[in-house]
Amino acid sequence: MTALTQPPLAAEAPNTRRPQQRRAGRATPWFFLAPFLVAFVAFFIAPVGYAVYLSLFIKKRSGFGPAKEIFGGLANYVRAFQDSDFLQSLAHILIFGIIQIPLMLILATALALVLDAVKGSASRFFRTAFYLPYTVPSVIAGLLWGYLYSKNLSPFNQITHLQTDFLSSQIVLASIGNIITWTWTGYNMITLYAALQNVPTDIYEAARIDGASNWQLTRYVKLPLLRPTLTLTAIFSIIGTMQIFSEPFVLRPLGYVPDNITPNTYLYLTVARDANFGYGAALAVLLAVFTLLMSGFFLRFAASEGDS
Repeated sequence: MTALTQPPLAAEAPNTRRPQQRRAGRATPWFFLAPFLVAFVAFFIAPVGYAVYLSLFIKKRSGFGPAKEIFGGLANYVRAFQDSDFLQSLAHILIFGIIQIPLMLILATALALVLDAVKGSASRFFRTAFYLPYTVPSVIAGLLWGYLYSKNLSPFNQITHLQTDFLSSQIVLASIGNIITWTWTGYNMITLYAALQNVPTDIYEAARIDGASNWQLTRYVKLPLLRPTLTLTAIFSIIGTMQIFSEPFVLRPLGYVPDNITPNTYLYLTVARDANFGYGAALAVLLAVFTLLMSGFFLRFAASEGDS
């Protein structure tokens, strides 16, 4: 009788271990993801959450004592939509992006196509030369161009015998755009050039067999294949444009640069100069939302153009 009952017990033993094995199997991916998740929560989710929390407090002074932070709900957000300086900074950066980003990407695409056509040591030399401005820190680039923009020291004015003030309120945004274009064109050019290098040579050979000229090869083969990379660089450029801070901040002591020349400059002065942390946090949250909307709008536009 005992011999007959033992085999079923032996067969049931593995079944009792299977749920444990399944639970261990489910936990294994989370174990490997844990370091990233901890860092992501600590350095991204937590700061964003604290910024949103801080944005709900307003700075209020009672009597002659120091100002205190009290809970104000959405008061800071309502104030931001009524703040003409903040709204004007958004208008500045929107106009800046509409003009500067296409010009920079067109120039980067043209340089990438030229490098793709040039072979040998000349290609390596120009690739390094075009990329070199990106290696200059933004603060150093701002100081360098600040000297070139100086009304009294500018070599441009000395050569042309003019007294053009490149940091005047009328053209200071264009002057900043020139610095950004000089810095980032080479970076985008390298990205586009790398995409061109990954195109199979069979496609080019087939096009040439069909009688395509160099212009037709560029127009109907290279540029369409660059569309995904151009979309990526455009998204990065939109995000980077919304974050412009170093260049206008460095140029402030050298000429007239308004407090609201960019949203980040106005946000920094709100926090560092006015010590209004709650309102500054609200501006940061709104700026992040505005950047997300702009990037999403461009992605939908690029997708619709690709489908057509």
